[in-house]
Amino acid sequence: MSKYHRAATYKDGLLVLNNLRKEDLEEVKGAGLSPLHVPFGVLMSEHATFFHDTDGSPAGIAGVVRLSPTEGQIWMLCTPLITTKPHTFVRGAKAWLREVESDYKLLWNLADSRNDVHHKLLKHLGFRALRTVPTGPNALPYYEIVKLCVQH
Repeated sequence: MSKYHRAATYKDGLLVLNNLRKEDLEEVKGAGLSPLHVPFGVLMSEHATFFHDTDGSPAGIAGVVRLSPTEGQIWMLCTPLITTKPHTFVRGAKAWLREVESDYKLLWNLADSRNDVHHKLLKHLGFRALRTVPTGPNALPYYEIVKLCVQH
């Protein structure tokens, strides 16, 4: 771990949930999930990680749900701190992803097409959008995002 991220706890999930960016909350709801999915995501995930500023302020939370021996469903939800201190957050996210990706050949998920900040971040992290998939109870457009992981 680094000075900008550490192993996440259920309590961290609640902290991030209470400070989610509006767009991230809409992404969770648009997929047909309850916002309470955030803290439970920590419990279901490998590599559950809490991102924070130097003063401990929450920036986001992430994890990977293993789907097979080589495939993981990656997720990340953020607070407004990622837009006020983007360089700090992106550095921490890149470092975390380097630690995580060696455990998988493929990481993927769906990302709300309306969440522009997430798309910029995903691009910086090396993810690619493959196609648009109708998602959730309202069949909203979500991008299927993937990253092939190099095995060392």
